[in-house]
Amino acid sequence: MRDGSVLVVEIGGGSVARVDPDGTIERIAMVRGGPNGAAIGPDGALYLCNNGGFRAETRIEPCIQRVDLATGASEVLYRECDGVALGSPNDLVFDSAGSFYFTDHVHQGALYYATPDGSAITRVVAERPHPNGVGLSPDGTVLYWAETPTRQVQRRRVVTPGKVAHADCDVRALFRPGGADRHAVLAGLPGCHELDSLAIDSAGSVVVGTLVDSGVSEISDDGSWTLHTLPPALADPLVTNVCFGGDDLTTLYVTCSTTGRLLRATWHRPGAPLAFTA
Repeated sequence: MRDGSVLVVEIGGGSVARVDPDGTIERIAMVRGGPNGAAIGPDGALYLCNNGGFRAETRIEPCIQRVDLATGASEVLYRECDGVALGSPNDLVFDSAGSFYFTDHVHQGALYYATPDGSAITRVVAERPHPNGVGLSPDGTVLYWAETPTRQVQRRRVVTPGKVAHADCDVRALFRPGGADRHAVLAGLPGCHELDSLAIDSAGSVVVGTLVDSGVSEISDDGSWTLHTLPPALADPLVTNVCFGGDDLTTLYVTCSTTGRLLRATWHRPGAPLAFTA
């Protein structure tokens, strides 16, 4: 946020909290369910993916919500697309046109594109295994997302807002005119480096929270990969999300879900500015 605070979602608490630079925590909205990825929209409100939650007493239908940061009031924008219910909305990113992409983190998951007024939603990419974090290149021409169990970061060229180029990495495509689209997979990580949510830095590298063999993975545009591990005293097997902040966007905030901590570090280059902030 412009005042130096950070907004975090608390999946287990069904809440949104503001963390001030001195570590003070203020819970500003109770949305129930399981609030997951969140982003500021063009109207200054907070838009978030709600996976529905995991506790029967607080569970709601999976949905996309809008939260008024001044009052804490929330409203549901989307619960379905073309008559198919959302399964587990996970993360979202706004483009400069003012609408947003979001992932649905189920086995045969999908990516969607929706307007912030609740009037239109379309499926952009279908049948992907557990898509998680999502982001846009600094110039907005490439859409990235992480897939948790495959440990892959996928990318697609944005043709127009809400429409991406078709990708075909099937071996049979090698025998068709044009061949396979090798651009579609940015990287696949080895071992137990399972991928969660992500941000993009100013060089176009994907910076992604990494689970199990955990830390922060930095994946360059050429697919090369570096894992930045946390100091032993701060280690956490569930490094789930990252975002950039500070006046020069070189402050990296990292969420650790096992220990329930928000960490702050200095990144070696600025992050890419988000489309909107508040």
